[in-house]
Amino acid sequence: ITIRGRDDADIERKLAPVQAAVRRQLGNFILAEDDQTLEGVVLAELAKRGASLAVVESFTAGQIAGRLAHLPGAEAIFRLGVIAREPARFAQVLEGAGAAGALDIGTASKLAAEARAESGATHALAVLIALDEGGDRLDFGGTLAIAIADAAGIATREARILGGRDWLRLGAVEMGLDSLRRHLQGLPIDERTDFEKR
Repeated sequence: ITIRGRDDADIERKLAPVQAAVRRQLGNFILAEDDQTLEGVVLAELAKRGASLAVVESFTAGQIAGRLAHLPGAEAIFRLGVIAREPARFAQVLEGAGAAGALDIGTASKLAAEARAESGATHALAVLIALDEGGDRLDFGGTLAIAIADAAGIATREARILGGRDWLRLGAVEMGLDSLRRHLQGLPIDERTDFEKR
């Protein structure tokens, strides 16, 4: 939103009704404001609670951990990042994960709970992707299984994304971080976005 004015007070006066209208229209879909980033908002929400985080990822190449772990203050919050392509590989790091099954909600829930328990983190995020068969193409996609474990239990979200491997990976990272943001802010984590497929 860009508004011109004589001074800061004039800009604030003109900006207030526009911001209110945007908030009414977009509500829960506003990820961050001003110079904030999605990962910065997540880290700030965790810090506000004195909370900590473990992350389990498949097919994202560790991009969720990479977006969080380098931020200032993350050393007190980020506890563990586990990255693998196959479910069985998670058991090599998460002992209680056992022989993890398919890349689905059940496995994501199990891995999130285990990552939380083993790392001692207050929260754990698992983002798994069951890929379509075949080569990369525009209609290539996958099904995302997202699970967030905390002291209250496990919240889950499933989504389908198409658009090729890079788009799928990017979508999974963004949706995983946004689901965690929503969970921390007490918002529903399963509101559909415009790039999901049924």
